[in-house]
Amino acid sequence: MAAADVVRDGSLVVQEKAKLRRVLGRVDLVLFTACAIVGLDSVAQAAEAGAQAITWLVVSLVVFLIPYGMLTAELGAAFPVEGGPYEWARMAFGRAAGAVTAILYWLSNPLWVGGSLTAATIATLNSFVLTKPMSTTWEIVVGLAFIWVTVAIAIIAFRIGKWGPNIGTFVKMAVVLIFTVLFIAYLVKHGRPAGASTVADLKPSLGGFLTAIGILVFLWVGFELSNGASEEMRNPKRDVPRMIVSSGVIAAVLYGLVILGIILVIPSASLSNVSGFVDAYSAVAGVLHSHPLGVVFAVLLIITLIGSGSVWLEGADRTQAIAALDGAAPAWMGRFTSFGTPIAVNLSSGILASVMCVIVFAVTHGSLQSFFSVMLALTVSTTTASYIFIFPALVALRRRFPDADRPYRVPGGRAGAWAAVVITELFVVITVITLVWPGAINAMFGQSYSIESSWGVSRSFFEWTTLGSLVVIVLLGLLFWRLGERKRRAGVVGIEISPELLAQSGEHG
Repeated sequence: MAAADVVRDGSLVVQEKAKLRRVLGRVDLVLFTACAIVGLDSVAQAAEAGAQAITWLVVSLVVFLIPYGMLTAELGAAFPVEGGPYEWARMAFGRAAGAVTAILYWLSNPLWVGGSLTAATIATLNSFVLTKPMSTTWEIVVGLAFIWVTVAIAIIAFRIGKWGPNIGTFVKMAVVLIFTVLFIAYLVKHGRPAGASTVADLKPSLGGFLTAIGILVFLWVGFELSNGASEEMRNPKRDVPRMIVSSGVIAAVLYGLVILGIILVIPSASLSNVSGFVDAYSAVAGVLHSHPLGVVFAVLLIITLIGSGSVWLEGADRTQAIAALDGAAPAWMGRFTSFGTPIAVNLSSGILASVMCVIVFAVTHGSLQSFFSVMLALTVSTTTASYIFIFPALVALRRRFPDADRPYRVPGGRAGAWAAVVITELFVVITVITLVWPGAINAMFGQSYSIESSWGVSRSFFEWTTLGSLVVIVLLGLLFWRLGERKRRAGVVGIEISPELLAQSGEHG
């Protein structure tokens, strides 16, 4: 029985969901999810912890990524309904919780595309292609071009648009392979540079944990993104658990190689938040002294940035559109094209990202580093906060739908499920605190912390930007939920899960 067969939909929902097409096979899902997880734009932020980045990468893989993957595998296979993250939160805790989850999950992406990804694109061009930095006008022009290419990939029919992330994954593998070969050649020729990390630096510390953990959680998340398009998968009950294992392995290998290379070739004090990976490549590429190779690498790196942006827009935009069809957002946001893409939310994402781009370059006048740091903190905190209701949905839905077909279950029974929820939720809370109130946890352990030296801005500016934005987004989600109430009552929108039908949904569809 298909996932669409287990829902009783409002009239608009039936009309819009009829446009969806099952085009995602298992290989597509692996590549799609690996592209979502592997983000080369922000990996240098984790490497700022030096060799401890490797330590905490391994720890977070075991303690966070594996429980998170198991949790998502059960939810994604048991409840393969379009708009997965929203639906899980809504089915478990109600539409208000779902509305907040969806808007946090969605809005973080245009902020990211128009802020951090655009800034990384400009930094890459300035470093490898251009002889002098762009003017503010050209930064805006190039930034807008980057944004709308990314949005266009998210808009086109999924049977074609899926190849944006699919190709992006292969290009990310190629970029990491090139970088790995070069940093090995560099170390063979020059040895380890002065100030680079040593084996002794692997020893964990609280400071290293707080520096790395937030960005590592952000780098790991994305297993559930493809479930935003669950009803466009050919066989989600079979493929979702297997996809999580394969994409997790790809992400772990690529992140390990990149972080290892960065900490071996660049002193941690020299890493730049905006271009750390670019700086690392520049350092190791000196063994070849090839400007054409630098240009090729820049093109490949920008393709990876487009892939990262488009894959998150494809998944998160669908999640927000389904929230609209369920009455947890304005109904117009639930409009899909005839070929099955959520055009209203896609265009909204492009407009918001464009506004962010103009603000970024008009305000910073080319000074990207501090802004990049703050925008990355906002993106990470907003994205991570969206999981607050997603993770505990596992135990809530086990209780509410005990007879639902679960091709995969988190092992350990009730205790195993609760352990996975508590562990992943703890990582979410720590990440949000460290990025919304930097220094709060440090102070609890008697450690000093300067937000000016760490982020390059004042505490008031940082907290107004991050905490203020987070509060506004949550309030907007609640407003959207209230606005959808009238159309829910009229039966125009609203997706109701039938426990009886769900209990019979074990057939693969």
